[in-house]
Amino acid sequence: METFFVPEKIWQDGGPFPHVLVLLSEYEEFREYARAHRELLAQYPEQLGAVPEEWLHSTVQGIHHKVDDSQAKKLRSALREELAGMQPFRVQLGPVWPGITAVTVAVYPEDGMAELNSRVRTAMEKVPGITLRAPEQRFWAHSSLAYAREDFEDRSLNRELRALRPPRVDITIDRVHLVNQYQRPDLGYYTWDVVDEVRLG
Repeated sequence: METFFVPEKIWQDGGPFPHVLVLLSEYEEFREYARAHRELLAQYPEQLGAVPEEWLHSTVQGIHHKVDDSQAKKLRSALREELAGMQPFRVQLGPVWPGITAVTVAVYPEDGMAELNSRVRTAMEKVPGITLRAPEQRFWAHSSLAYAREDFEDRSLNRELRALRPPRVDITIDRVHLVNQYQRPDLGYYTWDVVDEVRLG
């Protein structure tokens, strides 16, 4: 694996920055799924920043610059308006695999999360002064259990993860949270302060 928090990924303005997340920490089924990997990930304390349960999430969309109070108020209103037309949807979480820079959890099917991303981007783009990074060609729905803190050979980790294979979990996504997100390279993961909860439908 390769280090996640390389200099070009570090937020130059420091943050925190507004992000819309699915807080997977609120779903006990997923917390249990993450716990099934905790002992293995703890065997790599120098190499991995394992994400504590309270910070488990799936990123819907981030804004990578600061917003003022007026923009934040308009953003909250735009999110409510845009997500009122979307119904809650089911996803399955799992399996887990080590990616290039993080140990990630797959989210299937992808269409619900892709629509959620599209609607959130639409809401953000309605607010004057908010600019977004270019969209992915295909939105990648996932969650991260750990971020690589250094470059290391992951063959053993890969093999051990594939041997674990706990049962995948199904959840209903019926809300998202607008947060102020912090990068914590010292810890090896992200934290946040919740700003608002927005229900789907």
